[in-house]
Amino acid sequence: MNHHVFRDLVPSYIENLTSDETNQQMEEHIRECEDCRMYLNEMQEGLSMERTEEQRKEKSNIDYFKKVKSRNKKKLFTIVGSLLSSFLIIGIGWYIIFVHMWIVNEKDVKLAVTQQDQTVTLSFQTKHDKRFIIPIEHSGADSNMIVVYEKWNDFSEASNLLKGGSNVRFTFVDENTLLLHNGKERKLTEKDKLYIEYKDKTKEILLKDLYKPQKQKD
Repeated sequence: MNHHVFRDLVPSYIENLTSDETNQQMEEHIRECEDCRMYLNEMQEGLSMERTEEQRKEKSNIDYFKKVKSRNKKKLFTIVGSLLSSFLIIGIGWYIIFVHMWIVNEKDVKLAVTQQDQTVTLSFQTKHDKRFIIPIEHSGADSNMIVVYEKWNDFSEASNLLKGGSNVRFTFVDENTLLLHNGKERKLTEKDKLYIEYKDKTKEILLKDLYKPQKQKD
């Protein structure tokens, strides 16, 4: 094997890509030719250094990506944590300001009872700014109950309408007969009562006492 062929085959020989027969010929040439032996050693050292450098760069790149990934993960956790905290604060604030209702004390409510023809209106109005009243009516067999709630003003159209007060209306056929929401009539007795429930007390009113017969004009 001459020098040129040997040197052309050296890269493949180092990578173990040559055949057994070629390896044998090259090894015989190495033993006989000092220049080619030195050339092989230089190529092996150069390739080893190149591989070492590649490994160092690869390790450096891996370390860099790990650092970037770690920083991004920390940023992601920070962002997610901040968003969750913001949503939690907003959610609690929304619940307190816009959703939460509580039964109000009687002293915090103005109640006015008015009558026009056969309709009696109970008007509930808060004594506080930035709040409004929500009376919720419950009907039973021989009683009616109004639970009076208070709520923060959420500045919505609905709450603006309630600023002037919230009303509950009863329509009477006569002083002994109440007209129900379904159109049926209900005869009233001394047992039929209206309960207005506040946080600190419950007021009790006979339904018959709400209605005042209108005086006939001559």
